[in-house]
Amino acid sequence: MRKVLRIVLGIASVIAVPIFIDFFVFGNAFPSNIDNQAWAGFLGSYLGGIATLVAVFITISDNNKKIEIQRQSEKEQLAEQKKYAVRPYLDTRYMFFNEESKIGINDRVFDLKAGMVEKVRYNFTSTDKQCIKMRQSVPNYIYLKYMIRNIGAGSAVDMKVSVNDFSEKISIAKDETVTLFLLISMEKEENIPFKIILDYWDVEKRAHYNQTENFNICVNGTKQTIVPKEKTLPIEI
Repeated sequence: MRKVLRIVLGIASVIAVPIFIDFFVFGNAFPSNIDNQAWAGFLGSYLGGIATLVAVFITISDNNKKIEIQRQSEKEQLAEQKKYAVRPYLDTRYMFFNEESKIGINDRVFDLKAGMVEKVRYNFTSTDKQCIKMRQSVPNYIYLKYMIRNIGAGSAVDMKVSVNDFSEKISIAKDETVTLFLLISMEKEENIPFKIILDYWDVEKRAHYNQTENFNICVNGTKQTIVPKEKTLPIEI
């Protein structure tokens, strides 16, 4: 709207200036020391000078805008480069495990019944290992480990891992792998959906990321299976 108004005012000025000059300079009865031809030459030079100044001003203003746009673009590119220089990237996978599995200092143990998390722990007890060994052939007890490896350029911090809506806070350094050990009692269920959400920031808080994985754990007779569902790549939010 402003651009249209400026165009209209410019056209009106172009029309109005000659009329103004003719009426007040050439067509008036006021005495003057110079004739109309001299006045015409003077006004031509005067208006030409003004037009030149306006053109120079417009050119400088346009160049300043271009410089500012370029500076902003370079600033955004630099920020993007810095963001990628510290960006974490979490690769995930899962598999069954037995009593011989080792638990790391940053790993978690989730106790679940019928898909609901009852508690989270930081290690296995001797009872856990005995139960895992004894129940390896029991269909309705499933022992699954969910491994999260940071293969990105920087650490993942302020991270929330959500297992079926139960959240746990962790952090994963560059090249570190954190394992979630899921001790699952199926109870009377034959099919339980799992949804794992990873929500985290880079170490400099330049970007916030989120990724989700869905799968089903199924028991059919004595057979235990994992059915993959939707898995999203890390997205910036």
